[in-house]
Amino acid sequence: MNKQIISYVAKMEATLMNKMEDHNEENLLFSIASDMIAKEKDQFKNVCQAYEVVKHNIVGIH
Repeated sequence: MNKQIISYVAKMEATLMNKMEDHNEENLLFSIASDMIAKEKDQFKNVCQAYEVVKHNIVGIH
């Protein structure tokens, strides 16, 4: 994992934790990743890899 992916993982996890309490959306993590991609289109691959890391951390698949 490169530094950019690690940065996106941290941002996604922080955003997810902040929004979980007052957010009912089933696909909150996907929504967060989509917003990141919309803001930084050239980082699509890194954001997608970060999304997978966070998803696996939540589910507990290692």
